[in-house]
Amino acid sequence: MIKNIVFDIGNVLVDFGWKPFFERFNITDEELDKIAKATVYDPIWNEIDRGVMSEEEILERFVANAPDMESKIREIYENFQGLLKIFDYTRGWIIDLKRRGYKVYCLSNMSFKAVRECWDALSFIEELDGYILSCDVKKTKPEPEIYELLFKKYNLKPEECIFIDDLEKNIEGGKAAGMHTILFKGVKETEEQIAKIAAEQGFTSSYTKGQRIAAVICLALIILLYLATAVLAFIKTPFARQMFRITLGATLILPILTWIYIWLAGKLTGKRTIADFKFFENDK
Repeated sequence: MIKNIVFDIGNVLVDFGWKPFFERFNITDEELDKIAKATVYDPIWNEIDRGVMSEEEILERFVANAPDMESKIREIYENFQGLLKIFDYTRGWIIDLKRRGYKVYCLSNMSFKAVRECWDALSFIEELDGYILSCDVKKTKPEPEIYELLFKKYNLKPEECIFIDDLEKNIEGGKAAGMHTILFKGVKETEEQIAKIAAEQGFTSSYTKGQRIAAVICLALIILLYLATAVLAFIKTPFARQMFRITLGATLILPILTWIYIWLAGKLTGKRTIADFKFFENDK
């Protein structure tokens, strides 16, 4: 059964547009190539996300890779604000998945520096059911330990998760950890694959069995009360009139109590329900 959607962040939920960000610093194409090779294309870039080395140590390593670009590298590294930009679809997609009954998590390679200086693009993290960032756990994808940390922290079963990432190596790590995986190429394609996997594996709402049974029982009682009220309305005896008043009152009160129950169940599970008027909003 598929219960959980696990997202990568960079180039899935936010645009990691390092090239246009670098170009803002008035550099030539040749300089851009040198700086890219010294930073984002160098293995040391991954150490920013690991959160073990200090930011100063990493900066010195970048500079050592291209000493002639030192001033530009330092200028770029000074402030990452604008390096990440949230996609227009991100918040609406998360809300829609949660509304459909999925738990939504993030598992991402992310640095303290990016979180601190690009929080405007990452604040949706607070709306998730949970997340693991590499800088917090000192592990990076596709290392097996980071996937296991996600499962352990949130008590997830890998076979109940769909993992979405834009990098093949991370997808392979997710597969090795036991998750269903989707290589991200766009929202439409990903949604089609989610539907396909969910149909093959089955889908279970995160509402408890007791909550679903209670809702069905309430619905059945309401139907029976309406039928009883309709029948009693045609019986002209004192007892029937008394029962008519009782069933009529119950048919008015029980739907209200049911609405309140569904609303409370939604609040306790952190999900939108039909009892929440925001359920009917058209989220952008």
